[in-house]
Amino acid sequence: MRLRIPAVAVASLLALSACGGSSSGSSSADGDVEFRVAYLPTANYLTTVKDSGYLEEEGKAVGATVKWVGPLDPVTAYDTVTAGEADASSTGTGYFVNLAGNSDTWMAFALEKYSGKSQGIVANRQSGVSSLKDLYGKKVGIDSPGGTGDYLLNLAFEEAGLDVSKVEKVTLDTSTFATAFASGQVDAIASYDQNLAAAEATEGSKVLITGADMNSYNWSIHIVSRTWAEAHPEQLKAMYDGLVKEAARAKADPSVITDTYQEFGATDELTEQIATFDVPTIEPMDDEVVSDLEKLGQQYVDFGFLDSVPDIASAVVDESK
Repeated sequence: MRLRIPAVAVASLLALSACGGSSSGSSSADGDVEFRVAYLPTANYLTTVKDSGYLEEEGKAVGATVKWVGPLDPVTAYDTVTAGEADASSTGTGYFVNLAGNSDTWMAFALEKYSGKSQGIVANRQSGVSSLKDLYGKKVGIDSPGGTGDYLLNLAFEEAGLDVSKVEKVTLDTSTFATAFASGQVDAIASYDQNLAAAEATEGSKVLITGADMNSYNWSIHIVSRTWAEAHPEQLKAMYDGLVKEAARAKADPSVITDTYQEFGATDELTEQIATFDVPTIEPMDDEVVSDLEKLGQQYVDFGFLDSVPDIASAVVDESK
């Protein structure tokens, strides 16, 4: 569902964007417009839709074909699009807000929205932590400075009237979260998806707060090269419609999500925990969503992640119109 790019990757991505950018899309052998998707090894809808064929189905009516590139880790996926070798991918709303303020290469065309139960802060048994305030003087694992975990930690402490500077943040590689949590290398983690599920499933762990308990605007978002979007508006609308159908498929059968996690290596125990998370919806990038992302941008400014709120409205395309 929701992988995030580390903040340190921003410079390299923007450098690539400045050097060129995605083409307006190659043509397939029969002359149709090609939509090249750099998909991620996680169960967001731009990945799961690969199995349902809904993008191909919707695209056929408007002369579009789909090419799947991946699965790619987030940094490689975005490098692939900015290098002109793919047209679309997925990220988190926080990273998109960062992109919107630093590059005009991207446009968001669909929001993947969920309650926030799949994100949160969890303490391990050996920490003795039972509340957010107990984290004072403790080590909390995050994915990257300014990333999802850092955002959740800052937001939780702000809303609780606590001082986040009294917490020691420890940046962890995605693959080391579970080990660091279970071994006591950190006292708690602020994370999402598989890492959160693994922590929640650890014996004696304590869920301190989830994104559903906060005024969080941290969701998944699907983005496309601006060049491709402007050249192929009818085809992009078809791709959006395909994602809407995919969300309806997952709502009717949530195993669409859990089966994909298992394909990417999740254990039965982890999958059982992931199954407790809510099923996302696909929403258009309308005025309400733009307003929410502007609020997220202001939170990022308040937390020192950004200097100013970017012009979100200029970086989205509303496919509900």
